[in-house]
Amino acid sequence: MAAKSHPITASKIYYIKLGRGGDWEAESLRDSVIRFGYREAPHELCSKGEWQGVWEAMKAIRGDAGAATRDVNQIRAFYEADDRSIFITFVGGLLYWCRPGGEVELLEDRSHRRTTLDGWHSTSAGGTVLSADRLSGRLLKVQMFRGTICDVRASDYVLRRLNDELAPEVAAAEEAERVLLAAIVGLMRLLTWQDFELLVDLVFSTSGWRRLSQVGRTQKTVDLELILPSTAERAFVQVKSQASPSGLRDYAARLSQADAYDRMFFVWHTGDIPEDDAPAGVVLLGPQKLSRMILDAGLSSWLREKVS
Repeated sequence: MAAKSHPITASKIYYIKLGRGGDWEAESLRDSVIRFGYREAPHELCSKGEWQGVWEAMKAIRGDAGAATRDVNQIRAFYEADDRSIFITFVGGLLYWCRPGGEVELLEDRSHRRTTLDGWHSTSAGGTVLSADRLSGRLLKVQMFRGTICDVRASDYVLRRLNDELAPEVAAAEEAERVLLAAIVGLMRLLTWQDFELLVDLVFSTSGWRRLSQVGRTQKTVDLELILPSTAERAFVQVKSQASPSGLRDYAARLSQADAYDRMFFVWHTGDIPEDDAPAGVVLLGPQKLSRMILDAGLSSWLREKVS
C-alpha cells in the first residue's frame, strides 16, 4: 500500500471476528466487505437506532439481561461505526484493518454485510507488513475475545503501528542500541588479530557452527573450516583484521575452484569493502554486520573485557 500523506486516525478501533471459525475471512478480504452474524437481531430496529427495543428483543431470545446487553453492544458497534472508525482482524498471521463505509445490508440468510471505505489492508501507512509475530501481546490477546466485536484497548498502540511510529521507550532503546553497535565496531578494531580470530570463532559457535580445523594462519589472516552439525553443511571462513577489495577478489577466485564447501564467509573489521556487494557464493561479514552478530550472541561484554 502506498504511503499516506496524512496520519491515520480513528475515533474508535474495534476487533471483529469474521465468521465462526473464520468462515467469512476470505470473502471479506476479497470483496472488501465486513461480514457479521447475529441473524436474530431485529434489523429494522437496529437501522433506526432503537436500541432499547433491540435490547428487549435480544433479552427475550437470550433470557438473560447481561447477555442481551453484551449482544446489543456488539450489534450497535457494527451498525453505528462510521468511516472515522477502524475495524481490525487477524488472518493468516497478519493484522488486517479497514474503515467501514455504507449502510448495513441484511442478506437473505439474515446475516449482515457492510462495505469498507477502501478495502482491507495488511500494511502500515508506510507499507510495513503487519505480521502478528511482530506485534505486542497487548494487542494480540484481543483474539481471545469470545464474542464477535469488542473495543480494542490498545488503540494507541494500533495507531502507532499503522503510522510507523515508535513508542518513546522503543525509540530510546533503538538509539541506545545504535550507539552500542558503533562502540562494538570500535572495540573490535582494538583487538589483536589473534583475539579477533577467537571472537569470530565464538560468533560462529553461538550460531551452531563447530570448528573442524584451521587450514591456514598468517599474520592478520586466518582460514577456518566449520561444520553445522544440524545440517552437515561445511563452511570455509577467511578472517582478516584488515581487508581490501583486491584481497576479497583473490579470496573469491580461490574459492571458485573449491567444491568441498557449502558456504563461504569473508570476515573483517577494517577496510573499504561494501558489505552489500558480495562476489557470487561469498557471504560478507564486515564491521556493521559483525557488530550486530556480536550483540545478538551476547559477546559485547567479552569484547569489552578483552580490550580493557
